[in-house]
Amino acid sequence: MNRAFTLEKQQFAIPANSKHYLLLFILWPFLALITALANYRQREARKVVYIFLIYYGLTFVNNNEVVDAFRYAYNLKVNAQLPFSYFFKIIGGLNSDTTIDIVEPLVSFIVSRFTASYGVYFAIWAGIYGFFYLKSIDLLYTRQLKDPGWNTTVFLIFFILILPVTAVNGVRMWTAAWIFFYGAYHVIMNRDPRYLLLTIAASFFHWSFISANVILLVYYLVGNRNIIYIPLALASFVVPQIIAPLLQVISLRLGGAYQRRYENYGSEGYIQELQQAANQDVWFLKIGGNLVFYYLIIAIIVIQVVYGSLMKRKEERNLFSFLLLFLAFVNFGMPIPSFGSRFQVLFFLFATLYLFLFSVKISDEKLHLLTIIGLFPMLLYSLINFRMGSESISAWIFTPGLGLPLLSPVLSLSEVLFP
Repeated sequence: MNRAFTLEKQQFAIPANSKHYLLLFILWPFLALITALANYRQREARKVVYIFLIYYGLTFVNNNEVVDAFRYAYNLKVNAQLPFSYFFKIIGGLNSDTTIDIVEPLVSFIVSRFTASYGVYFAIWAGIYGFFYLKSIDLLYTRQLKDPGWNTTVFLIFFILILPVTAVNGVRMWTAAWIFFYGAYHVIMNRDPRYLLLTIAASFFHWSFISANVILLVYYLVGNRNIIYIPLALASFVVPQIIAPLLQVISLRLGGAYQRRYENYGSEGYIQELQQAANQDVWFLKIGGNLVFYYLIIAIIVIQVVYGSLMKRKEERNLFSFLLLFLAFVNFGMPIPSFGSRFQVLFFLFATLYLFLFSVKISDEKLHLLTIIGLFPMLLYSLINFRMGSESISAWIFTPGLGLPLLSPVLSLSEVLFP
C-alpha cells in the first residue's frame, strides 16, 4: 500500500523549477495549483500553493451581506474616508472605544490609505491566514510522508478541510485559530514555552483567544493531571447552562471591552439574528458539527480504552490531557452564542490531530473501522464547508489566464453549482 502511494506520486512528479511553475501560474493558475499539490513535497510547489491562496483572496467574491466579510469590506470603504489621526484611536486599547483585537482594524486602516478594494484587503488576509494554515498542515504532512497509508491520508485531508482558506471571510476568528493552533502544537507536543508568544498574539486578532490562552497556560503549568481533567470534562456536559449568568457577572465587573463584547455575543438580539441566519441557510451546519464532535469524542475514548498501549509517547499523552481540558472549556462556553461553537471547531483540529497520530501508529493497509465510521460525518462536514465557502470563490479562478477573474463579471462558484 505505502509503495503504491510512493509510485503514484513519482508518476506525477515534475522537476522542481520555479520558472516552470511561474510560467504555468501565469498561463493557468488553477492548473499550477493542481500540479503543485501533486508535488507538494517540493519547496517550490508549496510556494505555488501559498501564492494561489493569496490569489484567491485577491479574487474574493463578496456578495453575501450576512457573512462577516461584507462588513469588513464596508468598513474598509469607511476607513478610506477617515483622517490619519484615526490611526491613534485604533491603537488606543482597552480604555478606548475600539477593541482588544486591534490587528484587523489596523490592517483595514493601512490598506485604506492606498485603496478601498476589498480584493487587496482579502489578499493580505489570505496571505496571513495561508501562512499559518500551511505551516500547520505541514506538521501533519511531514509525518504522513513516512506512512502514506489510507488512514493517515483520510485524517490529513479532513484536517485540511476543517478550516479551509474560504474561512478567511471571518478574518479575525479563523486567522487567530490557525495562529493559536500552530503555537499551541509546539507548547503541547514539545513543551516549548516560546510559542506561548505566538498563541498570545492570536488574542490581538480575536479577543476571545484570551480565554483559550488561559486554558493553554493552565495546562502548561499544571501538566497532565487527568485525574482533574476527566471529571471536569464529564461535568461540562451536564452543567454548562449555569455558566451564562456567571459570565455576565464577570463581564460586568471587568467592564470596558469585556463587557461590551459579552453584550454583543450574548444579547437576545444577537441570538435571534444568529437563529434567523441559521434557519435561512445553515441549519444543517449544526447537524454536521454535532456528528463530527461526538464522533471525535467517541473515537478518542475507543483509542484510549482499546489501543491505549499504542499512544504512550510523551507528545501523545500531552495532547490527550490537553484535549480533556479544552473539551471542558468548549462545553462550558456553549451557553454563549458564537463562543463555544467557534472553539468547538478548534477542538476539531486538535482531536483530528490525535486521530491522525493514532493512524500513524496502526500502519494498516486497509481503512481502520474507526476511520470508516468517521467517513460520513467528516464528509458531511467538509461538504457543508465547501457549500458555504463556494460563495466567496470566483468561478473564473478555474479558467486559464492570470487575472481573468478581476476582469470578468462577478460570478461565484456557488452561483454556478447551486443556482
